[in-house]
Amino acid sequence: MAHGALTAPSDVPGWPRLFLGYNTLPDPPFPLVGYLQYELTPQAGELALPRLLRAMAESMRAQPVPPKESFDEARQRVATAMRVDAMVVVVRARAFVPSQSEGARALLANLLEGFYRDGDAEACADAREAAVALAVDRAGDRVALIAERDPSGAYATPARLEAEHSTTTTARGDAEVLARGGGAVPAEVFGLLGEVLDAQYTWTKAAFAL
Repeated sequence: MAHGALTAPSDVPGWPRLFLGYNTLPDPPFPLVGYLQYELTPQAGELALPRLLRAMAESMRAQPVPPKESFDEARQRVATAMRVDAMVVVVRARAFVPSQSEGARALLANLLEGFYRDGDAEACADAREAAVALAVDRAGDRVALIAERDPSGAYATPARLEAEHSTTTTARGDAEVLARGGGAVPAEVFGLLGEVLDAQYTWTKAAFAL
């Protein structure tokens, strides 16, 4: 699902991009895995990613649960067959390799020492455009993928990010730095993404009496 969300063309402009996944865990109610993209407002892109995810989780938890009879039979069948299991957020990123560039090494040092400022990665000539997908599921699994963008504008085949990568989110919610060396993908973002998923699952289960 994370791979699909990262590489699929988007009908919704802007960043970040948020996806809800269905039937990705074992024993699904129907043997079909799928995902849908949320339609976020343009204002969502102006918020820091943690703030956006926190607000979404709080909003979903406060959403009233309508009576079951509010949904017709067709909608009820779909909700029964498509279990909410996972969530992915895709953000813009800047990627660099410190071992190949003095500027990239300085950028990584600032990041690790707390001196990084929004826009520093944009100023680094060796930093490349990329997109990053962060995914969680209700079993507690987490995955991060990156796809770098070539000069033609096309994205390369996504690669998995492991513990040797470092990233930071900007005020716009972008993952502006993705460095190969030191640090880790922010646990806060994974945790908040999991909260949004839990809120959506809880609401859906209550609304459709699943």
